[in-house]
Amino acid sequence: MGFSLFPKNIKFFEYFQRQQKLVAQAADVLLSLSSGAGAAVDHCGRLHTIEAEGNLLVREISRLLAETFITPIDREDVYRIANGYEELLNQIRAIGVRIGLYRAGKNNVTTRELADDFKSMIANCAILLDGIAADTYSEAPMNDIIRLKTESDNMLLVAMGELQERAPAGETLSEAQILDRCETLLVTAERFAYTLEAIGIKNV
Repeated sequence: MGFSLFPKNIKFFEYFQRQQKLVAQAADVLLSLSSGAGAAVDHCGRLHTIEAEGNLLVREISRLLAETFITPIDREDVYRIANGYEELLNQIRAIGVRIGLYRAGKNNVTTRELADDFKSMIANCAILLDGIAADTYSEAPMNDIIRLKTESDNMLLVAMGELQERAPAGETLSEAQILDRCETLLVTAERFAYTLEAIGIKNV
């Protein structure tokens, strides 16, 4: 189908909500994986499936944008939201792979708490997304995300310090890789939340 000048009833926010749901599902799997609950191979397989579903959604959003002249928000903002969710899914899977390789079946308090903070940050992103869809804005979700990010930063500092002091050399490397990926995920989640907030403010 070619480009159309006529507006179409394409509900982009329904696609965003589907992406949000996938990220929330992936966060639940990551939390279970970090807790050592269930088979790591099953969790990693589930993360791979969720990521593949997310990639298909981004491709569909891109296709619809190419066919649509009028969008509910700026076209570049549609891309930013869609790609932001995709990046989160990619990073969650990367953490899952490393936990599966280095720490399958083991409970790690720090990683579990970081995964729980990420899950809460994503829940607040859902509120920010709903605000964009409704042309409303509240600073409360962003404030909560900033608080969670600060807490996670402090946990990471303590965990890295303890790792250097106590863990054997081989374990230090593998655990450091997992913690480094967790830090990257949390930074990306906060950055994505700021993106949602900026889009929301712009469209109020």
